[in-house]
Amino acid sequence: MKCLLPSHIILLNPKTNKTQAFTMTPTLPLKNIKIIDFTRLLPGPLGTHLLSQMGAEIFKIESPKRLDGTRYFQAKKNEVSPLYHSLNHTKNQCLIDYETREGYQKIVKMIQTAAVFIEQFRPGVMKAFQLDYETVKQINPNIVYISITGYGQMATKSHKAGHDLNFIAENGLLSLNKDASGTPIIPGFQLADIAGGSYQLVAACTTGLLAQKLHQKPQFVDLSLCDASASLAVIPNAMLDGGLSYQKTPILSGMLANYNVYQCEDKKWIVLAALELKFWNLFCEIIDKPTWKTDTLDTLVVGVFDKKKLDDFFNTKPRDFWMKLFKNQDVCLSGVLELEELEMDQTNGRYKAPFNCFEG
Repeated sequence: MKCLLPSHIILLNPKTNKTQAFTMTPTLPLKNIKIIDFTRLLPGPLGTHLLSQMGAEIFKIESPKRLDGTRYFQAKKNEVSPLYHSLNHTKNQCLIDYETREGYQKIVKMIQTAAVFIEQFRPGVMKAFQLDYETVKQINPNIVYISITGYGQMATKSHKAGHDLNFIAENGLLSLNKDASGTPIIPGFQLADIAGGSYQLVAACTTGLLAQKLHQKPQFVDLSLCDASASLAVIPNAMLDGGLSYQKTPILSGMLANYNVYQCEDKKWIVLAALELKFWNLFCEIIDKPTWKTDTLDTLVVGVFDKKKLDDFFNTKPRDFWMKLFKNQDVCLSGVLELEELEMDQTNGRYKAPFNCFEG
């Protein structure tokens, strides 16, 4: 799908193999949806930021007694944490001491007109504030109430403290990311917090809103970061069910020469992800290596195929040379870009919306 203008979309008709223009209007699907956000740190705040990009009106609640920890995250720009700003700049920020009578009544008044209430404390904490699900649904019987926790409300470890590293250790994800010596490598990003928390929060919110509309009853959603991120290992788990160990057969993690990383002459890197043979064989044609072409993936297993040939080949030119050479070629080759090279709104520190919605 390619957008030429804000209201024009070009789609390929598979029957005629021709493109056709459609006039469609961009829309914000969650416009006028009011969300009360009691979340902190990363999982919830990023998720509610994504919801705000879909049009939701977010009211971020912070107590002066327990400010969001990302306010203090280094480095700072103009005395403000860019992380805090990135996660929260699209929200209505409300500093309310909800443990006082006056502050609590402010929250109650907000709940009365809200569609969604999201919190990220350990089980039982919101009850101490008189803001648990049972209390909130009495204030607003149409509420969608979402609780984000590490291990879920009912788990034996429900009250156990934890962070992203704990969750990916306990659900098996970290065991799939080891160096040659077998030492687990900590990822440079937060898998459970974002994939299991932020992204799943978007699904939980929209699903909860739909269920509330269909059934006309309040909804409670129990979101576990540990459980929700475990599905990232769907391929290794499926292989294990079939009697294969992914660690011994890492088909998408370096086992294939045509699906691998390569260093270039300038010490920068490219990835070749020509998993399907049509991409690999086209790649071989472009670089004039007809003897490398194959009709079976087995011949591209590292050790069967001499990966050093590709190592040496890509090391003859700088990364940008390869990116330019294959820019318009359908071979699944990409440069490994540093964060500093990525296009981002440096003013707001804002990432693009996860998707665009149209109507018409």
